Amino acid sequence: MSAQPAEQPMLPGQVQRVPRTIRGISDWLSKEKRAKFLEEVMAAKEEADFKQVMDGWWAEAHFDQLPDREERRARALQQMREGRKISLDEIRARCRGRDGAE
Repeated sequence: MSAQPAEQPMLPGQVQRVPRTIRGISDWLSKEKRAKFLEEVMAAKEEADFKQVMDGWWAEAHFDQLPDREERRARALQQMREGRKISLDEIRARCRGRDGAE
């Protein structure tokens, strides 16, 4: 029997799984975002409101793990403003280059 590492190494672009709980989400947010998240959770009056808050912030906790997120967002917005279109083949090539796959 061989020993397995406790956590598998992360591939480029992968993020740690965030538990879909108040504690789990807040642990992955910055101090400023955590305060806003907790404020929104406490303000949720109905189950649907609570679910919407949890879903949005759960995604945010995952996105926050991407180190160049803001730069990528700014680049994408600039390309949209310029009317530049990106082909599916270009997206695939970028992904292959990032993953090191051929």
